[in-house]
Amino acid sequence: MRTVLVVLCVLLAVPLSVQGADDRFLEIGIRGGLDAAGTRENYVAREVYLSAEMPWQLPIEALSGLNIRLEAGAAQFKTAGDEGCWLAVGGTLVYRMYGDSLELEAGWRPTWLPDYQFGSDHFGGQAQFSTHVGMAFVWQRTRYSYRFQHTSNAGIYADNPGLDLHMFGVGFRF
Repeated sequence: MRTVLVVLCVLLAVPLSVQGADDRFLEIGIRGGLDAAGTRENYVAREVYLSAEMPWQLPIEALSGLNIRLEAGAAQFKTAGDEGCWLAVGGTLVYRMYGDSLELEAGWRPTWLPDYQFGSDHFGGQAQFSTHVGMAFVWQRTRYSYRFQHTSNAGIYADNPGLDLHMFGVGFRF
């Protein structure tokens, strides 16, 4: 829990002056969700994240574009009698449509899981990788999102059960 608080303070200390003449932005938000089955334990997760749109983008048509975002997140999760956290930083590829009000995304983040055994689930080690696919609706400066997230160690340890989560979020853009 202490680690999550330290990371949250660092994320909030980042300057909020990313937006320039182009439409780049900085987004701060929260996500929460439940496991999607496949593990022996039942998980509930909460994450605070920071997302920054990179200057590289490829317009596909007048109302849509393909963009890259850098994302960092600190999360806490619980299962019966156990509690843990993760830190993750990585990239997300975003396809924006309908005047930028609908987004489809896919991403990959190396993830650090300090404690990797929870109840009868053993995730192998601290080095993990998180991938996700999702969609979001953007209204004014607020983003409402859903993502299906898979976290595992990609087979670098003997134990590799993975953790699948349904995550719902809300973010605010500056």
